[in-house]
Amino acid sequence: MLIWIGALLPIVYAALRFSVEFHPQALHTVLVFVEPYVHVILTKIPTDPLKFLSDLSGNSALWMLAVTLLVTPLRSYIGINFLKYRRLMGLFAFFYALIHALLFIGVDQQFDLRGVNHEVLSKPFIAFGMGAFLILLLMALTSSKKLFAKFKSWHKLVYIAVVLIAVHYLMSHKTITLTHVAVVGTLFSLLALRLLKK
Repeated sequence: MLIWIGALLPIVYAALRFSVEFHPQALHTVLVFVEPYVHVILTKIPTDPLKFLSDLSGNSALWMLAVTLLVTPLRSYIGINFLKYRRLMGLFAFFYALIHALLFIGVDQQFDLRGVNHEVLSKPFIAFGMGAFLILLLMALTSSKKLFAKFKSWHKLVYIAVVLIAVHYLMSHKTITLTHVAVVGTLFSLLALRLLKK
């Protein structure tokens, strides 16, 4: 239940931002009070909806993948076993990656496949992101118990996906801050913990 609540928070956040003009005064007052403590905007409609949704879905996919990667180190180093929830968390990571990709292909490029191809070939950060998405797609399609047993070795491609995501994430920002470095460092640390234990 907690996994579902946590994984759906980005959708709740987006709904709050886009419905802000329709909030009753009591809810608006609560959101104004909460804003300084959660350090996110809750009472203004995004000025650039496409960028807002693209950033939100991309960041949500990244953090859901990070939580998924955390499952193995928690079990190996601390003895906390969330293995039965790993598939669900991985599918949520793919869900947000799918939204992120569809916003680019369907909204930004309006399903113009030649335009998509041009963007992928001319902008390396999009190519890295698309490569990571294809790996996550493959993993999602083979995540059932029956298929996972058959394609288990393919799921090791997650290591490549994480590297591609990290590069895509860094290249998508005009300037790289300590926060961006910390995010990438977290991803690589989780990969290292998984690899060292093996």
